[in-house]
Amino acid sequence: SAQRPLVIIGKGMAYANAENEVRAFIERTQLPFLRSPMGKGVVPDDHPLSVAAARTLALQQADVVFLMGARFNWIMHFGQAPRYAPDLKVIQLDIEPEAMHQNKAADVPLLGDGKAIMAQLNQALAGRQWFYPKETPWREAITKKARENAETIRPQIEDDSAPGNYYRLLKDVREWMPKNAILSAEGAGTMDIGLTQLPSYEARACLNAGTYGTMGVGLGQAIAAAVVHPDRPVVHLSGDSAIGFSGMEMETLCRYGMPVKIVVLNNGGVGPGMPEIPQNPMLNMRPNTLIWGARYDKMMQAFGGYGAYVEEPKDLRAALDEAMKFKGPALVNAKLSQGSARKAQAFRWHS
Repeated sequence: SAQRPLVIIGKGMAYANAENEVRAFIERTQLPFLRSPMGKGVVPDDHPLSVAAARTLALQQADVVFLMGARFNWIMHFGQAPRYAPDLKVIQLDIEPEAMHQNKAADVPLLGDGKAIMAQLNQALAGRQWFYPKETPWREAITKKARENAETIRPQIEDDSAPGNYYRLLKDVREWMPKNAILSAEGAGTMDIGLTQLPSYEARACLNAGTYGTMGVGLGQAIAAAVVHPDRPVVHLSGDSAIGFSGMEMETLCRYGMPVKIVVLNNGGVGPGMPEIPQNPMLNMRPNTLIWGARYDKMMQAFGGYGAYVEEPKDLRAALDEAMKFKGPALVNAKLSQGSARKAQAFRWHS
C-alpha cells in the first residue's frame, strides 16, 4: 500500500467535464494532489490538499502516483528520476491508448473516458471506510516544505520598491481578479510565475501555452473566452515579449467591444530581460530584447480602449480597478524589474 501517494490532475479531466467526479474522489480519499498547468481549477487551487506550493518535493518523494488525465511529458519531467523516485508505481487514467505507458510504464492502466472512470471509482469507494490519514509523515513533509517556500518569496511579495518584481505585482493582480474570472496567460516568466500565484477555482478557466508551449495564442484565447462566456470576466496576463505575438488583436477587442482586461508585465524582453540598454544597441543587444517600458497601453488607447502605465507597485491596484470599471477592453502596462525572476529552483528548467 502507498505510504506517500500523490494524484496528478491533468487537462484531460477538464476536457472530460469530470471536475465533479474528481472533486468527490479527492474529498472521499483525502489524497494530496497536484494539478498540471491546464488542469488548474478541476479542483480549486486553494484546496487544502493541493501540494502546488511543494511541487518538487511531492513529485520526488511520492511512491505511488495516480496520473489522472495527465501525461509524463516534459512538463511532468517524463516520470523519470531524479524528479521522481526510481521505484515509483503509476496508476494512469487516459482516454488515448497511444498515450498509455509513454516514458514511464503504468502499473495500473485505466483506459477510457475520465468522467466515466472516476464515477466508477467513486461508486466502488462508496461502501469502503478507507481514506488517507491526516496525520502522516508525508503530509507533514509537504506542509513543512510549502511553508518554507512561502517564506522564501514573502520578502518579494512585500517589496514595494520600483520597478516591481513578479511576486509583488502578481499579489495585486491576484487580489483584484474576480474568483469567477477566466484567466488567459502567455509569456515566459510572466506565465510560469503567474500560474503559481493566480489561483483558479473552476475547471476550464485557465488557458495557457499548454503542452507544446505555444506562443501567440494568448489574446486569441482571451477573445474566444469572451465570446463563449460574455457573462464572466476575462483576464489576460502577458509578458511584454508575449504581447508582441498577437498584440494587434487589441483592435479586435475594441472593434467588438469585448471587455477583456489585459495585464502586461514589462521587463524589456524574454525572461529576465537586459540589465541595461547600451549606447549602441546594434553592437551588443541580444535579439530577444525589447524596449523596456514600451507603451503598449497607448496602443490600446489608440484603438479606443482604456490604457494605464504603472511604474510604481503602489499604483498598480488603482490602475487595475479603473481597468475593471471600464466597460470595454483595457490594458494595464506595469513596469517590471529586469532583475526579477522566480525563486531559486531545486532543478534546472526542462530537467
